Amino acid sequence: MSDEPKNAAQNALEPGPVAQQTAFYAAEPENPQPTILSRMFGVLSSISVRYKIAGTLILILTLAVASLGVLTFARQTQILQHAMEGRASDLVLQLANVGKEGLLTKQELQIFSTITDIVKRTDVVYAMVTDNEGRVFAHSDFSRKGMILSDPSDQAALKADSLFFQKTLFNNEAVLDAAIPITLKAKTLKIGVARIGLSEKDLNEAIRKQKVVYLWVALGFIAVGLLVSFALARVLTKPLDTLTKGIQTVASGDLRNLVMVVSKDEIGKVTDVFNQMILSLREKTHMEKYLSSSTVKNIRENRDTTQLKLGGGKKYVTALFSDVRGFTSLSEKMSPEEVVTLMNIYLNLQTAVINHWGGAVDKFVGDQVMAIFEGLGTEISAVRAAIEIQRYCTALNSIRTAAGQTSVSIGIGINSGDVVMGNMGSESQMDYTVIGDNINIAARLCGIAKPGQVLVSKIITDEIGDKARWKVLPPVSVKGKDKPLEIAEIEEVAGAMRRHMRKALDAKVTYSLEGLSDEGLSDEPNTAALKNISCFGCLLEVGFPIAIGSKLNITFNFSGLGCITVRASVYHSRKQEPFYHLGIYFEDLQEEAQTRIIQWSHRVNADSSESLLLPESCTKT
Repeated sequence: MSDEPKNAAQNALEPGPVAQQTAFYAAEPENPQPTILSRMFGVLSSISVRYKIAGTLILILTLAVASLGVLTFARQTQILQHAMEGRASDLVLQLANVGKEGLLTKQELQIFSTITDIVKRTDVVYAMVTDNEGRVFAHSDFSRKGMILSDPSDQAALKADSLFFQKTLFNNEAVLDAAIPITLKAKTLKIGVARIGLSEKDLNEAIRKQKVVYLWVALGFIAVGLLVSFALARVLTKPLDTLTKGIQTVASGDLRNLVMVVSKDEIGKVTDVFNQMILSLREKTHMEKYLSSSTVKNIRENRDTTQLKLGGGKKYVTALFSDVRGFTSLSEKMSPEEVVTLMNIYLNLQTAVINHWGGAVDKFVGDQVMAIFEGLGTEISAVRAAIEIQRYCTALNSIRTAAGQTSVSIGIGINSGDVVMGNMGSESQMDYTVIGDNINIAARLCGIAKPGQVLVSKIITDEIGDKARWKVLPPVSVKGKDKPLEIAEIEEVAGAMRRHMRKALDAKVTYSLEGLSDEGLSDEPNTAALKNISCFGCLLEVGFPIAIGSKLNITFNFSGLGCITVRASVYHSRKQEPFYHLGIYFEDLQEEAQTRIIQWSHRVNADSSESLLLPESCTKT
């Protein structure tokens, strides 16, 4: 193992600036009590669109089936009722014709014979003939002969002056009573009443059977309608689900995938517009990579204006220039593609460090980097960035040299002072950059810096004071200056602790705790989020606290890195709602695995999100 200090794990947990928050208090408005309609609307608005569509279709289908059933039953009942009344009418007319002669001759034998024939029908409950006073002259129930009927239904039948139907009860059985007056002399003299009672049992049974049949048919239609409704709702809402996932993906910052357009309706048009937005965001993101962060910031600050104007103002900045030494000889020995690949690795390294310390890369000029740290007090940040760049390059060079790969050395120059910052160029093309004598001095210092050196002006050493250790060098003459320039070489600086670059990412790893059983075996594997990694440690995000000093077995498996399992210790822990961040130090990582991690950490355009499936098992390295 290298002599990397173990407190490197602590750097993974360095807290960032905390924004101050101001609380504002205002009187809460009085909210009226929600009404029943508002509550119903709230419940309905929270239901999924899929269920709303399916529920609406089912409701319409149910209402349609129910309405059709009501109309069908009403019509069918009316038809059966008319048929029953027709039978009763025929029978009561037959009885009335016979009853007229019997009442006139006072002979009930013929009437009783007719009644006997009539009641042989299964649906006839009773048959009778009464005189004009309601006295029973002949009845299917012989015991009722001579009785005077006084029930309301009997009185209604007695008062009828034409064919009359009514529903009544006879021996607790529902019957249809048909009555017709028996008259003489052109129907002006009423001598009695003929009545027939038909049982409604068969009628009600027929209607009940039809209802049962219709109910099963209706349930079948509703069941089929339910399946069709949910299928249709799924077809209609699936594009919305796909679009929602696409929006969530874009909201997380992933612009790699477009949403598939599966229809040509309004949803398809919205999806197509959303894809156009993704393409526009991709274009914007790609364009921002060609601009410095200060240029992007300037554009955002002036996005409400119709036109960016040329011009600038005075600002205090710290300028950092870095340049590859021996670049010309390297270019002669390597192909253009190899040169570009090599330069991108080192330029990417420098950019990551500069951004970490609050600086911004203003531009790349071939193998040279120009970075700006805006504001007073940024000198120490620039120096720390320079020292870390040299340390990272030294560590990377040792790995590349051992692997037989080409390595490069860098010289760095730093100076501070007032410069002109603003939009430079023409009306058709401009650049937001800095110019001035202090920028030129930083570039001159970079030009004379030897490989691995960080040269600074006296302004820088005066500002950083005892925060760094430097060696004063003989004054040097630089172009554009009459007097020699006092310079110094920075050797060490407080705060720049790391010697290997950490790769920031958000990926899944597995880990298990040691010492949770009597045999000293590890517990079941758990999943954690890997936030950064170097060859000496990493930062893990877990869902529950783990004590400092705990031993872990962590498995990494990423594209380009391969499968690595390492024994590690928890050196620091901090709660960051709702998770816990653990500073991890690797204990037994072999040299070959260290080399793989370092090379993987410096890969350019390496997508840390690809092939992130955790392995079921992995050989410990």
